[in-house]
Amino acid sequence: MIHTIRSALLLAALAAAWQPSKAFAADEDTQFWLDANVTGEIGEDTTLTVDSTQRWREDAVGGDQHTVRFTLERVLDDDARIGGGIGVFETEGGLTEVRVHQQAVFTPGRFELRTRLEERMFDGADRMELRLRQRVHYIHPVAEGWRARVGVEWLGLLQSRNSGEGFSTDQWRGQTSITHRLNENLDVGAIYWLVISPRGNRADRINHIPQAVITYRF
Repeated sequence: MIHTIRSALLLAALAAAWQPSKAFAADEDTQFWLDANVTGEIGEDTTLTVDSTQRWREDAVGGDQHTVRFTLERVLDDDARIGGGIGVFETEGGLTEVRVHQQAVFTPGRFELRTRLEERMFDGADRMELRLRQRVHYIHPVAEGWRARVGVEWLGLLQSRNSGEGFSTDQWRGQTSITHRLNENLDVGAIYWLVISPRGNRADRINHIPQAVITYRF
């Protein structure tokens, strides 16, 4: 009985400590994303990837969003590839972003290092936004057909869509995932992202983003 009371008090204390204050509640949210990817070779050393997501999000961060993106990559050697592509991001309420990107990916051992430059064009924006993304992932097999991944990514604005705003950090992203290969053509997985968006003198915005992902290889 005493043990049960102590356990209940401990759980209550932890819940109270975790509960965000009203000041922070508006700056933290949980989303859910469903990712579908199709990828395969369309020529010698050339790969096409089409990815699409449905993102269920709160109105405070713009509402639900649907995305589709095309990426072409060219293999340079066993550890390097370069590529680029274009995507369209449609947000509930009518806001549209067209995003062009170029990237280089290096895969030494179990690490994956990616540098990506994005040109982002928004409805009603003052100008095109330039964003640089630097990502490091570590991939590790955990069982036959299973692999885990952890990583971090920095996203920096070289040019904001708003005139008069200079260089700034847009986001920090931490990621962990587990993927299972069902057969030679199909993978399924689960991902969790912690996204932190610095906002100067205001509280950082924090997004918790669990995702389900399916990848088909042709």
